[in-house]
Amino acid sequence: MNRRITTVLVLAVVLTFVCGCKGKNDKESTEDTTEMARGSYTAEKNVVTVVPLERKVFNKQLVCNGKLEAQSKVTVQFEAQGKIAQINVRDGQKVQKGQVLASLDKEQPRRQLEQARLAFDKAEMNLADRLLDYGDTARIPADQKRVIYINSGFIDAQMALDNAERTYRQCDLKAPFSGKVASLKGRVHEQGGQLCTLIDDSRYIVRFSVLETEYKFVRTGQQVLVSPFVDADVVLKGTILSINPTVDQNGQIAVTAQVPGSIELMDGMNVRITVENSVPDQLVVPKSAVVIRDNMEVLFRIDPQTGHSLWTYVNVLMSNTTEHVVEANKDRGAELNVGDRIITSGNLNLGDDAEVVIE
Repeated sequence: MNRRITTVLVLAVVLTFVCGCKGKNDKESTEDTTEMARGSYTAEKNVVTVVPLERKVFNKQLVCNGKLEAQSKVTVQFEAQGKIAQINVRDGQKVQKGQVLASLDKEQPRRQLEQARLAFDKAEMNLADRLLDYGDTARIPADQKRVIYINSGFIDAQMALDNAERTYRQCDLKAPFSGKVASLKGRVHEQGGQLCTLIDDSRYIVRFSVLETEYKFVRTGQQVLVSPFVDADVVLKGTILSINPTVDQNGQIAVTAQVPGSIELMDGMNVRITVENSVPDQLVVPKSAVVIRDNMEVLFRIDPQTGHSLWTYVNVLMSNTTEHVVEANKDRGAELNVGDRIITSGNLNLGDDAEVVIE
């Protein structure tokens, strides 16, 4: 019995020691983790970029949608009858004025041309024989001479030869102007007819509409910027050619502009047209400078005294694709001065009187 009691007491002492050591180690481990977390925590900084506020010319913009049309576009087709023997072009190929696009089979027109030449030579000799009977042809009255020409068959033969030569020439279909081949339809061994469409892509016409209230914003000769929907990075300069002096049933006015050709443009392409007018002496800031707070327009300045952010209510008067024209919201007690440093980034979650780091 005494041995059993002793064993129990020894086990109790051992367990007490082990638990005490484990509790101490757990406490020390928790304290170390807390210290590490405190050491690794660094307060987040408000990193911002700034620009000086200045008065400058603002490019007021009117943005419209339009469609491109090639300056010249015609359907090219054979005038003569016959089967197509050769096609020398393909869709998208650039050709020069006078270049042969395709040819008809020339065997029959060639024979007809030879026959017409023989008939003409025969009529010419017959005419010469008749004129010899009159001696000095200069004394033959004009009316009588015409009768001689007709009776000899010379006039008929000459007309037949002209027609045969024209038919032979028409076997070669030539480009009426320099441009690009589109919608090729003709096939070798098929009957000649419509071959393709030829597009002059050296210049494009741009048609778009402006609202009646925007009529004074556009004028003939004014520069426009044209950009295809498929690639907004492509921007080409054009010029307004005409303004229709009629308002349609939708309250819109048709405007036509011209833009130089480019490999990025195609006939029928949808484009965005930007019309710009210069407005001088405006307070201009990047669009990123203005944010919305409490459903109102706000920008942040750098306080010259503290270097902290300064919440400023503004009114946006005009906008284009990259900039705003602003004025201080006097109803909210705001003020703006030329030279103020305006925060342009890092302001989405920024508050008033916040410490900032200018990048």
